[in-house]
Amino acid sequence: MSDDSGVVEVCPTGDIILVVGGEEPLRLRVSSIILRSASKVFDKMFSPPWSESSRQDITLPEDDIEAMKAICYAIHHRPDMIPLDDLTGKHVLQAVRVIDKYDLSTAMKLVTDRWLRHNLRAKSVDDLLYMAAAATILKNYEAFSKLTWLVMILHKGSYLRYQNDDQIRELFPPGMFFLLAERTCWMRSQLSAALQEAEPSEHSKCSCANALRILAKGVREMHGNRSVNGGALHESLREMIELAHAQTYFQGCCCVSGYNHSVTHELSSETLNNKLPDWTYSQTSLCLKCLEGDPNLETNCKHKEKPNGSSLFWNTDAELNWMFTF
Repeated sequence: MSDDSGVVEVCPTGDIILVVGGEEPLRLRVSSIILRSASKVFDKMFSPPWSESSRQDITLPEDDIEAMKAICYAIHHRPDMIPLDDLTGKHVLQAVRVIDKYDLSTAMKLVTDRWLRHNLRAKSVDDLLYMAAAATILKNYEAFSKLTWLVMILHKGSYLRYQNDDQIRELFPPGMFFLLAERTCWMRSQLSAALQEAEPSEHSKCSCANALRILAKGVREMHGNRSVNGGALHESLREMIELAHAQTYFQGCCCVSGYNHSVTHELSSETLNNKLPDWTYSQTSLCLKCLEGDPNLETNCKHKEKPNGSSLFWNTDAELNWMFTF
């Protein structure tokens, strides 16, 4: 008989105990029936001659303790025991490695989908890259595309240090960091050009338009050029929205000169919030299907869905734009 002291009761009516980890293992009481129904690997493991023996403990010394505990809770319908807000990108990747090892991807699909999109605004670039690596293992093409796009939007500086991370490098397709850097630079150039076109027409003589022109120039000099060239792209877009709000204010004020404050360009707050994020995503997001085959085909990708706010990956219609509005 096994010692039941210190056992985590994942399933109080379970018939086996998983002993997970090496030096200080964790003991998890689980149901062999549930594990067998979720995984062909476990089904084979718990088939005869094991099922005919009285053995209760199953030793899994090589598996990650926290990952296996989260997986067992999920499979046994105990999601309340998984602290989602505490899951880092590394935790997600470690869990997905165990999921892949035991062929649990189908049984865990709804759970992993949630892990890959939960509370993204609280995630660092490192977290997002580890989560994208997890999406690579799971063949979750939509999550990979969205997560790598968020990396491009939020990252500052070079991607070189990530190439030295073995956990990431061995999972990502060849040339992916080159593509991330290339598309980040392309977005910077496009946003820089958009900022330069933000001023009102030089033909307007209205004092209100002159005030707006001065404001637009000041915003670009204080924020736009700095953040577009060296900061995170979402900062640049936030500043463009700041300028758009100012423009809307000046256009709506009463003009003592009697000028019509119409504009010939579309730099409104609504345009930036609703159109620009979709535009950057559709033009720059990466396709894992193409990268797995020939990275050169990725530029002509036909797999990516047209961007829309109702994508299953995003929790709400507005979530695609969250980094531009907070």
